[in-house]
Amino acid sequence: MKGKARKCPHCGDQSANKLQIVSVVDNASDLQREVAAANMPDSLKKELEDRLPDGIEVNKTPSALQLMACIRIAAVNDVVTLERLGGALRGKGIRIDPEDVAEEGISQGLLMRSGDNEFILLQ
Repeated sequence: MKGKARKCPHCGDQSANKLQIVSVVDNASDLQREVAAANMPDSLKKELEDRLPDGIEVNKTPSALQLMACIRIAAVNDVVTLERLGGALRGKGIRIDPEDVAEEGISQGLLMRSGDNEFILLQ
């Protein structure tokens, strides 16, 4: 119901109507990894990153092609939101602020701002 707070089916806590999407994934395996990472205390995140096998790496200096791929993943009907872009970046192991990626996309002529936290994909 619109306007009514929702309850968590597990703990019974009330949540506001405005929920924030923090990640977008394509399969159950990625979903499990994202939930685990979101619930992990900050003090353990660095330790986990250090212990990750080479196949699962955190990318802090992605190429332009990797960033463009994330923008395309985040685009729905050529509209990119910061929430979806952030989820696409995290899903690819890229640790860059989605606002910075969007601003670079605007400066390169790939994106045009259409509203708060929303952009139109031009190419």
